[in-house]
Amino acid sequence: MKYKDIAIVVTFFSLWISAYLTNPAQEIAALFLVFSFGILHGSNDLSLISKATASSKPTRIIILIIFYLLIILIASLFFYFIPILALILFIIFSSYHFGEQHFNDLLKSNGIAKRFLFFTYGLALLSLLFSLNSEATLEIILSLTRVELDNTWFYWLLLLSSSAWLLQMLFLTSKKYLTWQELLMELFLLLVFAIVFQTATLIWAFAIYFIFWHSIPSIMEQQSFLYHEVTLRTFFIYVKSSFLIWLVSISAIVVVFFWLEDEAILLPLLFAFLGSITFAHSFTISRMFKLKK
Repeated sequence: MKYKDIAIVVTFFSLWISAYLTNPAQEIAALFLVFSFGILHGSNDLSLISKATASSKPTRIIILIIFYLLIILIASLFFYFIPILALILFIIFSSYHFGEQHFNDLLKSNGIAKRFLFFTYGLALLSLLFSLNSEATLEIILSLTRVELDNTWFYWLLLLSSSAWLLQMLFLTSKKYLTWQELLMELFLLLVFAIVFQTATLIWAFAIYFIFWHSIPSIMEQQSFLYHEVTLRTFFIYVKSSFLIWLVSISAIVVVFFWLEDEAILLPLLFAFLGSITFAHSFTISRMFKLKK
């Protein structure tokens, strides 16, 4: 049974239990998933860098690691001093990163068209999430940036990004880079995501996609790249390798949360943290995909 089939079943199950979970319960479940698999999937980047530069000189590896950490530091400073710009960049990088994970193995095309498809798909997905949870999204944006937006921004963003993505998909299908069955499956998945995003709270809806359709597939890809197989044994090796960075990341969030002593800042803080590591992580994963070819 392919993982995508399992993910569909798990997504529908998550949708079903949403009807029985209160909003606080959904948030607790979402935070548990994000703090476990979500942060874990980005905690092994240093191993990926070492693997990707195995033939390089030690000094080059050290430089790349310093550069990786510097990106995270700069991103964190952006979120502190220029949050609106940091948020825009986070959405751009996350859109591409989500699309790359979703389409990299499926799409037979290459080049700029493929990379633009990654971006439009991810942006359509995020704008769909924002549009269907506009009130909660606007609250987080206000907490992060002190900027008040209107929800019509989300609807226009959804219209433009989804139209661009659909036109690309139709073109690629007509050129036989994709099959019509694959196109229909992607449209079906977007419909499923729309139902989930509409039914669940913002954080629970985000967690369902982020964990089952991004983080876990990414962990499997990383296992394949690092250990040349995806098994329970390699998963435990992966967890062991990632544990220290994962623990430091969780500890940092907890310390900052209790230092601020403001429960309302938890979700904005979480998105800011994810945003800070997304920039460096997306570069690392893109490099991994290129080397896997």
